[in-house]
Amino acid sequence: MKQDCYSILGVPRTASPGEIRAAYRRLARLYHPDLNSGTEAEGRMQQINDAYATLSDPDRRRQYDLHGTISNATPASSPRTSRTGPRRGAARPREHAPQRGEDLEVCVLITPRDGTRGARKTFVVERMETCPRCRGTGLEPEEIAIAGRCWRCGGEQRLSQLLPLHATIPAGVADGSRLRLRGQGGAGIDGAENGHIYVTARFAPNRGLGSVISFILRHLFYG
Repeated sequence: MKQDCYSILGVPRTASPGEIRAAYRRLARLYHPDLNSGTEAEGRMQQINDAYATLSDPDRRRQYDLHGTISNATPASSPRTSRTGPRRGAARPREHAPQRGEDLEVCVLITPRDGTRGARKTFVVERMETCPRCRGTGLEPEEIAIAGRCWRCGGEQRLSQLLPLHATIPAGVADGSRLRLRGQGGAGIDGAENGHIYVTARFAPNRGLGSVISFILRHLFYG
């Protein structure tokens, strides 16, 4: 690479990993061949991929800062590659074991009548979802000529999404009962299983609107 990696991404040498990741995502949206039909987009995207692959990896960045060179060697202890083998400009495989998705806690308000008869409740949750573009690989789809880190998730395999979900409250449930929605929590990484959502059913007080709002806020912030 003839041009300086930091200059390619437009970040200072003191840039944090988060700043480097943000710069990569911004440039990928500008120059990715899927989004930019310009004649120079493909070559520019290759430079961006190579620069990010170097600066996002602590060991390669350290070597680059010391010697000004890039090592393309992949350690033997890093088995993760795409299904068809390594690709030009591809992100360096992860070196950690698969990671289970996060468990989430949700509080749902029900009436005494709901507790007696049962009910189906809708609630909103923010959870990590498998990136729909790379399908959890962290890499661009196989058909893309310039293969590198997925521009949508930045190679992180997941994206945060705000989603409406449903829970069936069984009849006869008691105040404070805890239900488990198996596999509905955060998406796993590198093929690991998803986390769970634990739903706590709480009886809303049968009082005025102000009391209900106070109840919701109290349980939202103090559990």
